[in-house]
Amino acid sequence: MNRRQPERPMADVHIGIDLDNTIIDYEDAFATVAERVGLLPAGSQLRSKAAVKTRLRELGGEEAWMRLQGQLYGRYIEEARLQPGVETFLSRMRAAGVRMTVISHKTRHGHFDAERVDLWQAARDFLDRRGFFATDGFGFAPGDVVFEETRAAKVARIAALGCTIFIDDLPEVLLDPAFPAATERLWYAPDHPPPIAGLGLGRDWLELVDIAGARI
Repeated sequence: MNRRQPERPMADVHIGIDLDNTIIDYEDAFATVAERVGLLPAGSQLRSKAAVKTRLRELGGEEAWMRLQGQLYGRYIEEARLQPGVETFLSRMRAAGVRMTVISHKTRHGHFDAERVDLWQAARDFLDRRGFFATDGFGFAPGDVVFEETRAAKVARIAALGCTIFIDDLPEVLLDPAFPAATERLWYAPDHPPPIAGLGLGRDWLELVDIAGARI
């Protein structure tokens, strides 16, 4: 598999994209992995991320929830999938010559993970297996996927790279006081929440195709 994207003229638009829960969909994987690692009993009947999070906090506090995240984002990341429609978005933007960078706030290792699985490498491997770094796939260079240990560092990276658009599932990132004023803020919100002033709203990736496409 070829890993370097072909040379092509880039549009003036530079789209930054969050990774977890924006590109990667973990929604159906939380319950599966919680049962597999013994944080929930088999057949618990819980399915949504929110329900699992609430139950784990009831059973074991914040530590139980953090343990699950460390396992899912690392050892069990293959239980996740790409968000519906994100492949169409990436293909359309790449075909239009748009520069794209994935910028993720993720600790290097999972909390309370005795085996110290490298979460950054696990995420890169997940993306690699789905054609992110292939010339006949989405054509990202390795340096187009970056990780930061803190939210502040992530926001600073968005500013430093001069992203003209940034897409994130967390409004608190987009509304951070340090978020660059020149960057358009697009909120990926598949749960159809009410709009927030100052944020563009994309309820699915096909809607984001239309929004971003109008900027090209």
